Amino acid sequence: MATAHPQSASAPEFRSDIEAAAFPTREYIGAMALEMARLARDEGDARLAGMLEQVAGVAGHPPA
Repeated sequence: MATAHPQSASAPEFRSDIEAAAFPTREYIGAMALEMARLARDEGDARLAGMLEQVAGVAGHPPA
């Protein structure tokens, strides 16, 4: 679980490479999309499940 770090109002909003690596956003999105696809498929919504699986595939390939 990520921990929030309070910043002053005047602090610039940026993350260092170390902080960005500590929270793998694309991996999280991909995993959540796959879980939601499973839930949609369980509910009988194959179209939504397929779309969510596509999202997971895109999340698994970082932009060039």
